[in-house]
Amino acid sequence: MENVIPKILGMIVGFGIAYLIFKWNRKNKQSKIYYIIAGLFLVGALYMPFAKTVSPEQEAIESSKAESSSIKESERKESISIEEDAKSSSLSEKKDSSIEAKQSSTKSSESSSKKIPREYISALIKGQEYADRMYMSKKAIYDQLTSDYGEKFSPEAATYAINNIKANWNKNALQKAKDYQEEQNMSPDAIYDQLTSDSGEQFTPEEANYAVQHLDK
Repeated sequence: MENVIPKILGMIVGFGIAYLIFKWNRKNKQSKIYYIIAGLFLVGALYMPFAKTVSPEQEAIESSKAESSSIKESERKESISIEEDAKSSSLSEKKDSSIEAKQSSTKSSESSSKKIPREYISALIKGQEYADRMYMSKKAIYDQLTSDYGEKFSPEAATYAINNIKANWNKNALQKAKDYQEEQNMSPDAIYDQLTSDSGEQFTPEEANYAVQHLDK
């Protein structure tokens, strides 16, 4: 009811003003401008019943909704910003941690390399050559590295070399066995004895067995 009364009053006022302007213009000036003005007031009066009015309560509710929506949107943006900052901080920390780990690993490697005596490295190089080119056994290489008639390395350097040589001792034994078979025509039993002898190749029994079992029949 409160919304209807302003509409009725507005319609009456509009009709009244339109009528007064029309009547006055007809008697006095007969100007088209005034007829147009009167027509505008008439149209406004006719439109008044259909005009949408908003009560103060509704206006307050709409305003409250808009304000609440604005606050939520602001909180959402702030939450997203905090999450992005957290992710950025986490990535930065991981990157720093990775860099520190790499630096630490490099320093450790350099430090480890500096601690190895030059004699040990030389012994390893020599031992690797004996394993790769002459197919010698582990014990035979050790004896050659430490022998007064050989390389004359210290027992510690020779031990370091033996522990770090990259070789397949079974295949070394097999290669030696093939040499005895092809060049000296030795029997499998004789080859086994030569491979395991302390005055021979000094391979282990397991390595010698592997070699004999894989000889050409």
